[in-house]
Amino acid sequence: MHIERFHVAQFGPRLGTRMEGEHARAELIALLTSLPEGGQVRVSLDKMDVLSTSFSDELIGKTLHLLTQGEFGDRTLILETPSLDLADGIDVKLAQRQLALLCLTKDAWHLIGAQTPAITDTLRLIIEKGQTTAKELASDLGLQMNACVNRVARLAKLHLIHREQIGMSGPQAIYSLHSILTT
Repeated sequence: MHIERFHVAQFGPRLGTRMEGEHARAELIALLTSLPEGGQVRVSLDKMDVLSTSFSDELIGKTLHLLTQGEFGDRTLILETPSLDLADGIDVKLAQRQLALLCLTKDAWHLIGAQTPAITDTLRLIIEKGQTTAKELASDLGLQMNACVNRVARLAKLHLIHREQIGMSGPQAIYSLHSILTT
């Protein structure tokens, strides 16, 4: 997978206005668009002191909304931060927009924004496995297949996983599910 980093600190260590966020978003969108299909942008908050909710919504919220609408194909977005505190404003704005984003800290991944324990548990298992199918997930989670398929569809819609059709079983598509985190 092709991964590029987008360093928010290039716009300054203290960002607070929507205009600043709009300018940064234009550059983030240009980077996303330039990636090959299946590519990933990791938005880095390294060297940041302050990030307002207004800036966060302009940069991350609006970009992620476009991503979930299919504007950037199968590309993905991940947030990298030295501290979850820096991502607080992003978390709030994503939750308001009913969006979610993987956030990486030094030692772990976190799901920020709109989330439920069911979605988080399903995502956790996909990340642990690296690759799986809905049938395997349903078995591992002790779920009925339709419940599992609904969770997987939500994760795919949010671009938190890659979902690739590998066949058909009657009228139902069979998908291979992949974590968007690489080692």
